[in-house]
Formats: sequence, C-alpha cells, structure tokens
Amino acid sequence: MSSAWPITGMNWACPRCKLTLKKKAASFDCTSCGASYPLQGGSIPHLLLESNAQEPVEHKVQKVAVKEMFTSFNQALEENGVSRFSTFINWGYAESSDENGGASSLPRGVNHQSLRLLQEILNGVDVQGKDVLEIACGRGGNVRALCKSYGPRTVAGLDLTEANIAFCAASNRYEQATFCVGDAEELPIPDACCDIVLNIESSDLYPRINRFYDEVFRVLKAGGVFVYADDLDANKFEEGERYLLELGFEVSLSRDISEHVLLASDLARGSRLAALGDTLGKESAVWETMGVPGTPIYDDMRAGKRRYKILHLAKKA
Repeated sequence: MSSAWPITGMNWACPRCKLTLKKKAASFDCTSCGASYPLQGGSIPHLLLESNAQEPVEHKVQKVAVKEMFTSFNQALEENGVSRFSTFINWGYAESSDENGGASSLPRGVNHQSLRLLQEILNGVDVQGKDVLEIACGRGGNVRALCKSYGPRTVAGLDLTEANIAFCAASNRYEQATFCVGDAEELPIPDACCDIVLNIESSDLYPRINRFYDEVFRVLKAGGVFVYADDLDANKFEEGERYLLELGFEVSLSRDISEHVLLASDLARGSRLAALGDTLGKESAVWETMGVPGTPIYDDMRAGKRRYKILHLAKKA
C-alpha cells in the first residue's frame, strides 16, 4: 500500500526552501524555487537536493557510502530469502533474564529484541493521535509497530537509501503511514508540523549532526517531543546534549541502556551471522553499524568509550 500525502494536513515540502510542494503526475514541484522532485517508481517522493554548493565534497561521499552500505544489505536479505522478515536494523534490547528465556510483555519472534528496543525507547511517550516523523526509518519496522500498536494519527518514514524506502512502500499495510526518500540534514518537511520526531541509531552517520538537530527543532511543533536513541562516542553525546539544550529543548529523559543493547547483540550474534555472514562478509560495515560482537563499535561500548542512550527532549512551548 502506498498512501497519498497529506493524510491529515502534514505536507511534504521542498528540502531547499521548506515550502509546500505541488504534486504532479510524475513529480513534486516547488512553486517557489522551481525545483522538481521525481516520484520513485511512480509513487514514492524522492526529495533530495540534486546539488548543494554549501555541502563539502567529503560529506557527499560519506552519504553515498551510507546508501551503498544499506543497498548491499537489502540485496543480501533478498539473496538469502529473509527480506520480508527483516524489517529492523538495530542493536535490539535484552534483559539479563532473556539469557534463560525469561518472560517479557512482548511475544517472542524474529524481531523480538528490536520491538523490545522500540518499547523501551517510547516508554512514557504519548503517541496516540499524534503526527509522527521517523527520520532514518530503515526497512520500516518501527513505522509498522507504531501503526499497529501505538495509535498515531499519521506516521511519515524518511530514509536516505532508495532501497529501504522501496521496501517500506511495497510492504506497507497501513493507511496512516507514508514514506519518502530524504536527507536528515535537509528535511522535506514544513516548519512546526510534527508532534513527535523519532530517530534511532543513525545520527552517527550524519556528517553534520548539528544540522540534523537544527532540522528536528524546526519541524517540531511547540511542545513536541524529539525521541532520540543512538550509540555514540561518550564525548559526542555530551556535546550533542549541550547543543540541543542551547537550541531550546528540555530534557525529560536521559537513560543509558548500553548494557542492555550489548546483551541483545550477544544473544543475536549467531542468528545474524548465520543468515547473512556468507553474503555480506564478516567485515561488512553493516555489522559495524548493528554492533555485532567483535566489531570496533561493540568493543568500544563494552569498554565504556561509547554509550547507548535514550533521550526524550521537548521543544519549549
């Protein structure tokens, strides 16, 4: 299912001038700056700036590398016949009791730990009836879970990788969900139109992370909530939190769950390598991103150099 947008009044916008776009047969066009954005596959908005003179070449190269990494991941899932089951790309969350099959409030399944992570991240956040934007939605697992269990009015999923968004759109079953190809540093969203912005395990891949924070603040309504979870260098987290406070956010939750995601990674290691190791190769950058045991990111978190934190930040009314 590919839902039309806007569903309730939240529109896509020109990533350059941030004004509402006009939909045509094969594109979204900006009546202000004249930019035109194609519809991928005839229906998915492809809202990336073709050229950005202010962006350094090395940043563009970094973004291309990210897209290539996740495109390869999608291809590996297809080749191994597990694509339709693999809707999450994250560390997961586990309690010590899970090592012995302990009980939790979620049914066990292939995505159990990833769903548990989302549950922990959203704990205390009222999603019912809200307009939600997920930046870096990956393969749509969080969007699907939000629509199924949390009762949002609308959910928009945005991702830089075309293959991710193509999968999301093709597998979407919810009328309140829609997807677009977009850049976290140049959000194709108008000012002050989101109740909740969700971002999980992706901001460390952004060349200009402060630009991303600026964009989140811009698109949130007054009183809106930035739900943010990531694994970052400990110093980078401290710098980011200071910047977010200076922007005008108030922190309502700051929780370190490093031990829980490390345990989840330990428990999932065998199944992940068995499913994809031969196709992706043991040195794949995807393993690094997902924190597979033995990768530098995993080792740094185990040593305390990196932390995995959940932040809830409210935009001051």
